[in-house]
Amino acid sequence: MLVIPQALGFMISDWGMAIMKLWTGFACLLLLAGSAMAQGGELVGAEWGVPGRKVDVTSRVRTFIHDGVLQLEVTRFNLGIDPAPHENKVLVIRLREWDGDIRDYSYPERSVARLELDPDDWHDRREEHERHERGDRREDWPDRHERGLQILRAYYGAEGQFMNVTDVLHSRIDDGRLFLRVDNYSMGGDPLPGIHKYLRILYVQDGQRRNIVVDEKTDLRLP
Repeated sequence: MLVIPQALGFMISDWGMAIMKLWTGFACLLLLAGSAMAQGGELVGAEWGVPGRKVDVTSRVRTFIHDGVLQLEVTRFNLGIDPAPHENKVLVIRLREWDGDIRDYSYPERSVARLELDPDDWHDRREEHERHERGDRREDWPDRHERGLQILRAYYGAEGQFMNVTDVLHSRIDDGRLFLRVDNYSMGGDPLPGIHKYLRILYVQDGQRRNIVVDEKTDLRLP
């Protein structure tokens, strides 16, 4: 029988704890990285289950959206159904990003899903829908200020608290160019006092649809 000295045992235990902390930290970094990539988008669908046994839980997932943030613990209780009992299931959330691409985000059972969605602006959405019905979408409008640069949507804020600053940016376009300092003064308000914010812009430049994210207290220059 191998006898390990007490001091050596403590060293092994300390090494084990250190390794566990390193792995935990690494896992947290991966989670944070995934969360950072998952900022912004429109929820278009959600599926829950295993290959061959999946159910649509889009309506259920929508109930966990509050102030522009979707957050829930992925469990059969929260999702209201268990399509594959005693199996490890996955929740797949499908978002439409600003460039129009559809992207899937996968969350294993018992993990936490957190996605920052595009701010809801029902007035703008209804106007856009009405223009679409008339065949007169906003991005096709001629504007004497734009000459190749068109601001489609712009929001300023953070953590699910945003304000629509599309018109603010429109008014600052000069000879087809836009340059300004991104701060509460230039944006016309502070949607989240004391928190570092950013400006998200969806725009068209020379016929190409693009998006950009600019931090608060930095300069925006387009093109």
